Amino acid sequence: MKEMCFSNILIADINQKTAHFHEFDKGFNVITSQDNHVGKSSMLKSLYYAMGAEVEFDNVWDKNTKLCIVEFCINNIKYKIARLQKSFVLFSEGKLLLTTRSVSHDLAKEYETIFSFSVYLSNKKTMKTELAPPAFTFMPYYIDQDTGWSGLYESFSNIDQYKKPDRIKSLYYHLGIYNRLTVELMAKKNVLKDKIEQLKKEEDKIRITIEALYKETQNLVSAETLEELERNLIIPKEHIKLLVNQMGINRNKIQSLETSLYQHQHQLEVVKEYRKLKGNIKIDEDQKSVHICPKCGYAFDEELYSIVRSNYNLCNEEYMYQQIEHIISSISTELEGHKEHYVRLREELQQQERAYDESQDSYEVYLRQKGLQDSVKHFTEQLGDNVYMQDSYEKEIKVIDKDLRKLPNKKEVEEKYIENVRLNIIKLDAWNSAYEGNIKLLKPIKAQGTLENKIILAQIIGLFQTMQYFNRNTILLPFVVDSPRAKEASHTSSKDILKLIFEMDSLPQVILATMDYKDFENDMIRRAKITVFTEKRKLLNGNVYTEYKDTIEDLVEMLKNI
Repeated sequence: MKEMCFSNILIADINQKTAHFHEFDKGFNVITSQDNHVGKSSMLKSLYYAMGAEVEFDNVWDKNTKLCIVEFCINNIKYKIARLQKSFVLFSEGKLLLTTRSVSHDLAKEYETIFSFSVYLSNKKTMKTELAPPAFTFMPYYIDQDTGWSGLYESFSNIDQYKKPDRIKSLYYHLGIYNRLTVELMAKKNVLKDKIEQLKKEEDKIRITIEALYKETQNLVSAETLEELERNLIIPKEHIKLLVNQMGINRNKIQSLETSLYQHQHQLEVVKEYRKLKGNIKIDEDQKSVHICPKCGYAFDEELYSIVRSNYNLCNEEYMYQQIEHIISSISTELEGHKEHYVRLREELQQQERAYDESQDSYEVYLRQKGLQDSVKHFTEQLGDNVYMQDSYEKEIKVIDKDLRKLPNKKEVEEKYIENVRLNIIKLDAWNSAYEGNIKLLKPIKAQGTLENKIILAQIIGLFQTMQYFNRNTILLPFVVDSPRAKEASHTSSKDILKLIFEMDSLPQVILATMDYKDFENDMIRRAKITVFTEKRKLLNGNVYTEYKDTIEDLVEMLKNI
């Protein structure tokens, strides 16, 4: 496993001709003072700023006039990087490796080689997976005094080209869960899913088109040549004649059935009226054959009833009534069937008439028929290719899923992280039952007021502890933490925070800036290199500039010429 340590930093103001030089030891380094505004934070900001990450300096600190030179070691190999504004030079063992003004491409690519580590994220504008800038390599290892204690992993700026949920997923790289191949596979899977979705939409459109073309071709006579078309046109012509004849026969049958139905319905009414009036009929001596209803004056003809009765050869009115109803029902059913058959014949005739139109030129019919057939063939081939491509992409996704299942178990890593963070919060006397079930690697918990620093620190150290537990083969970097006690008035709470930091034994280097460290030094379990800053706003001075003048001016010249 690779480890990185800062060796020293040289900061020079090229306008004021002032500078500051500071050396660091492996292990714990403490930058302390009794007063504020002595330059602790500016020096710590300059460390990862020189490495290519963007930080927010104090308004009085003009970064555009500052040359920052940092020497660092990776497994005993010495490197030096210098930055002036947006220009960088990188050396290895005294040999020039890189001059560039591109952090995201050139510098990040060089770091990928020397760190054997990189982070790849999906750009929210281009949607392409790309090598992320160095800030994401350093992200868990720096807590800025001004921005780092108001939100977890928010110490660096100019990282908005990636969505916030994707930014925090960079932690998976530090935990050894993700690597470049992993992200490329996931990105490829997403692209394949998008392609399948697009193909499905195209498939729906093709199927609708084919269905419409099939309906159209059903109205045309099929033929490969004009001669065949002319022969085939005779068939629908004869069919039309046959359909017209069948429709005439069917229409006559309908008319006959409708007449018969009317007669039976009328005769049913005769029987119905006779049954109704039979009990109330008075016979006139002069007109015995006519019955008059005393209530309504209706004249009922006995002879008419006799005719009805003789038609059905029945004397019983009740039974006669049932028989007539049965006959009416049978006729109605038969009539309905003939009407439906007539409708079908008419639809078929209309279809044949569209297929055969004597006023239509045979050649135009032929061209239309051939064009539609060619279109159907073309779209059918497109449909086949579409379905084949979908199947191919689905198979590729299955292969990718199989490879992704070989990754370290995220659930196991998450469980260990939760355990570590929970214990850290308890150690800091900041536990709240509301945190139970809400500790998540990718969704940091938040706290208010004086507890905020404790909760953020507990989560970052929990991440380092989880990395140590699983012993992932990823590079370990210096942990630079600025003013972890800033919101703590209590001496006891301040001591708890510092003790938790000094309990870490997995990182190669810790650089801590804090006030009045001497008040807590005896309570720490590890010794540290302690540097005390005393003069306000005098971090840089002319004597140091003079001492390193040659180095400063050589690098300035080189950087200005990039």
